[in-house]
Amino acid sequence: MKNYSVAFFLLLISGCAVLQNGVSYSGEEKVFSKNWRGNATYTRAAQGREPGWEMGFSFITSKEARIKGIWIKNPTAGSLPVSIWDADTKQLLHTFRFTVGDTVNYNHFILHQPVPLTANKKYCITVNVTKYYYHNLPFTTLPMQVNNCTLLSSVYEETYYQRYPQYEINNVIHGLIDVDLDWKQ
Repeated sequence: MKNYSVAFFLLLISGCAVLQNGVSYSGEEKVFSKNWRGNATYTRAAQGREPGWEMGFSFITSKEARIKGIWIKNPTAGSLPVSIWDADTKQLLHTFRFTVGDTVNYNHFILHQPVPLTANKKYCITVNVTKYYYHNLPFTTLPMQVNNCTLLSSVYEETYYQRYPQYEINNVIHGLIDVDLDWKQ
């Protein structure tokens, strides 16, 4: 009987949403990358005097949400700046610096203070790099709808410094970044 009670309790708490300041959230980890994991991964590096890139993706959530974690897959170990932008105003909202240790797999970084996202507002999340991984999307193009979120486009800008990425493309995933999202219930 004791085993059934423990199993029931675990089942009960696993279905509950997380309460934060009286607001209920439920979420998903690595929202987008699980949809392109079967695609071949390619690498590109800046050559000679060529600058690096500010690159990532633009997205919209259909519900109020928050970013609670960021995933980065990059071929260079070390400290990388990650930026979250308001894509409508091109204003920088948040900057983080994460240290990538694993150059083959995704590195997961949990945010101590989640970043709130307004429903139906366009955002970009980017990383500034001199070398990066990317996926071609030969049989599909963006946008990609996943749950309550839409990946609109891959974004990039050739630059040495943190800068809003003005170019968008819909058949390549640049930079291999992903997010953990919580949606407001």
